[in-house]
Amino acid sequence: MFRVNKYLIFLFLLVFNFCEGQNYHAVNGSPYAGSLGSAYNPASIVYSPYAWDITPFAVQVKQSTNAFTIKNYSLLSNVKNAEVSIQNGTKKRYFFANQDIRLLNTRISLNAKASVAFGANVRNYVYALNSKSNWQDSIFSLRDFMKINTDNLPLSGEFVGSAWAEVYGSYAQTIIDDGRRLLNVGITLKLNHAVAGGYANSQGVNYVPNLLENGTGYSVTTGSLRYGYSKNFDAVNNSMSSKANRKAFLQKTYPGIGADFGIEYILIKDEDDEEDNDNDYDSKIGISIMDLGSNKYNYSSKSRFAIAGKEGVTDSLLENKFSSITTADNFNDSLATISNSIVSPDGNFFIYQPTRLVINVDQHINQNLFINAELTLPLMALAPKNTLFIKDMNLLAVTPRWETKSLGVYFPLLLNAKGQVWLGGAFKAGPLLLGLHNFGDLFSKSKSQNGGLYLAITIRPAKKYDRQEHYPREKLTGKERRSLACPKL
Repeated sequence: MFRVNKYLIFLFLLVFNFCEGQNYHAVNGSPYAGSLGSAYNPASIVYSPYAWDITPFAVQVKQSTNAFTIKNYSLLSNVKNAEVSIQNGTKKRYFFANQDIRLLNTRISLNAKASVAFGANVRNYVYALNSKSNWQDSIFSLRDFMKINTDNLPLSGEFVGSAWAEVYGSYAQTIIDDGRRLLNVGITLKLNHAVAGGYANSQGVNYVPNLLENGTGYSVTTGSLRYGYSKNFDAVNNSMSSKANRKAFLQKTYPGIGADFGIEYILIKDEDDEEDNDNDYDSKIGISIMDLGSNKYNYSSKSRFAIAGKEGVTDSLLENKFSSITTADNFNDSLATISNSIVSPDGNFFIYQPTRLVINVDQHINQNLFINAELTLPLMALAPKNTLFIKDMNLLAVTPRWETKSLGVYFPLLLNAKGQVWLGGAFKAGPLLLGLHNFGDLFSKSKSQNGGLYLAITIRPAKKYDRQEHYPREKLTGKERRSLACPKL
């Protein structure tokens, strides 16, 4: 494997394996979501039957692609049997992934109308996509690829990845309570620390055929290539220990700030409804704007902006120039010889977080049965051209659930931004929540490239606050029932 590729693989693995939020679909809208609720709407942390809860650990991994297939592997089989193959055919290919680790996420009710939440998270997103192109497993050279893609010109592609750590604090308050309706508002402020980031963008790649003695070759006529990654990768040295490399890597990073905003409207059950449980609402509607902010990175000295157009750049020349690359510097030197112009960017670049509008509707059917629907609309798509940002793959999720304090069964039906439909599932048993984004990961040996899983441990008080015991229900108005102070911790 070329050494230059190790830089790219290192970036990819760093971005991919930091295990992001907003994807614990099963409990979105649930009064038992606790601190996890702040990941889709900070206003949701008010309405809970418990005075506090702690999620000491949660992890989520999710990916989606049509570029390759992982064969002979499922979550129930041996990973040693897995085989990866690129999907043949002419199409636009893509790869998306987002993951997170959540540590010591905590929610505390200050009183019946106000709550706070806080914790630390490590998050990342990565996406890659290209224009329509043809790929066949019979391709053995660059010339073969160029030959079958003459009808797909110009070619283009892009990649963006960003990983960061954050410490957050949320506050939510009830501002309207008339006994029948509640309106909660919430805000989350975050202190971020950019860990690693990078991007690549290739546009307008065109080539023309050349008649040669050994057949038809091709010459590149136009195109551009821009790639940059964070300078802290330059601090990694193979001669240093892992501990020293990690310390050097994390020293060359930058802080930042971020924010979430949300409201939640709750329609309470009629006062003559005798059902007495935690789920004393008919409907909840939440609207939030999530992940306002950006991550700042300093350009590596090995980043480059190059423009094609130099005469005599043929497929044979390209293969000769790049077939024996051993370092990133060698790659840049070879790139300079085939470029019409090339520059090394300096200073900083910013990758914006996946700012999005989230609309969540939770409908109580009866007793412990609910259905939740969530729509995610990307807002960074409205940003000016050439703005670097990462993308969330969520679009629509519909989740029927049966849930009590200790038990829960969930079946999220997901439609992602690339039109893939997944049926997932999750269960809750005591403090444990375990879910799959796509059952195909479990039962099929050719679908593990699409889906993922999540796990969370949430600790709650042994006994919930019993309103009926301390304040007989029949003696209270609806407003009084929902305006009782929470127990002291």
